[in-house]
Amino acid sequence: LGLRMVIAKSFARIHWQNLINFGVLPLTFEKVDDYDALEQGQMLRLTGWQDKIQRGEPFDIEVGSNNQRIRVRHDLSGRQIKVLLEGGLIEWMKHRMHETAA
Repeated sequence: LGLRMVIAKSFARIHWQNLINFGVLPLTFEKVDDYDALEQGQMLRLTGWQDKIQRGEPFDIEVGSNNQRIRVRHDLSGRQIKVLLEGGLIEWMKHRMHETAA
């Protein structure tokens, strides 16, 4: 489906982990009120997410073409960041298996 990230007010722990396992970035709103500022069908743009998640600090996402921004954050561990950077748990495991076989 092309899903790359999910932004929510909060996540159930199992849903949050499943998103990571499938290579989908789970983000939460820094300000919960920003949820109400979004409309169905708006395009969200997140560039340079690989660097942004590794820093562990909140960062901005562009909303639509009107230069609006919303601030998001994540609570990912170092291992979860590595899994996401590899594209999900299966790709992460394949990479690890190739490293140990070499």
